[in-house]
Amino acid sequence: MNLFHRRSARNNRRATATVEFAVIAPVFLMLILGMLEASRMFETYGQLAQVARDGGRLGAMDRADWVASGIRTNDKIISDIRNSLEASGYDPDELEISIEPAGRPGEGFNLDDPINDLELFQVRIALPMSQIAAMPVPDNLDYDLSTAVIFRNTKSTIVQ
Repeated sequence: MNLFHRRSARNNRRATATVEFAVIAPVFLMLILGMLEASRMFETYGQLAQVARDGGRLGAMDRADWVASGIRTNDKIISDIRNSLEASGYDPDELEISIEPAGRPGEGFNLDDPINDLELFQVRIALPMSQIAAMPVPDNLDYDLSTAVIFRNTKSTIVQ
């Protein structure tokens, strides 16, 4: 085999590798960016779920000692959730927080109303994906990441 033929074969292999890289690199990059976005979404979901559980737990406890007179329990819990998520870096104006009867989203549930004693309620938190994503999300593709937890309005006490 002459020198020209060996050089040509080496150039062909180099060209093949360049084409393969050009085909695979965008796919690989999209996979990495997708994993980053998914991990950010899972982390946010975990934070939303934990804060919703904390708020629901407060609603299920005896609140005589921690809710000031003249303040509704619902308002106090929603304010605490909003403040906690704001401290984690989320825009409080973009959060949708509600306390609703379990299984009936959109309806109101007053934790202080004696009629609702021993009834199930849910704390629901929603945040638009545009607030979480690292890349811009078009308006027509923006959906909410949400979580809800259900507790019983028992006004129980923790005994140590």
